[in-house]
Amino acid sequence: MTKSNHSPVGRNAVDAAADRAARSEQYRAARDEYARIRVLRTTNPIAAHLRERRFELGLTQEEVATAAGTSHTAISRLESGTHTPNLATLQKLAAVLDEQLLVCFQRNVDGEIERDFAAVA
Repeated sequence: MTKSNHSPVGRNAVDAAADRAARSEQYRAARDEYARIRVLRTTNPIAAHLRERRFELGLTQEEVATAAGTSHTAISRLESGTHTPNLATLQKLAAVLDEQLLVCFQRNVDGEIERDFAAVA
């Protein structure tokens, strides 16, 4: 029995991904977007989260902006990490992205970290 060139059996993930990328423009675009999100996560986790969630839902920045009652430019600045959103904007974006915004308070009590979460209504 011979193995097909397209069988994942006996192949490493890097080679399989390279083959998928060679065959699919959509796969390459998604792979590149997730790479940009990983880099952004190191400098601005909020921006990375907003961008990743929008991408997962298949929404454009314009669609998110319209649904949140803001501008495309504002969404672009938020996702690039050049602007920090206020709580009201995050609330609107969470609703558009089908998520719930939580606020966390953290303190150190006798060497232990304690966190309290609360939903933003």
